[in-house]
Amino acid sequence: THRTLIECTTCGRPGQPQALPDGLCRPCRTTHTNETHPQPTEIADIKAHMANLRDLLKPV
Repeated sequence: THRTLIECTTCGRPGQPQALPDGLCRPCRTTHTNETHPQPTEIADIKAHMANLRDLLKPV
């Protein structure tokens, strides 16, 4: 039988997929839930930046 292991996307700790929901181990998940959420202006800036990057990738 094959066992699939994945790594935490933040710290690289290996584990089974069901042990790493959203790709995060428990310590990293706890850290991420304690972080502050972006402000609406920051979200708008990121969306505008991504739209600009997508426009630059369009063929001429």
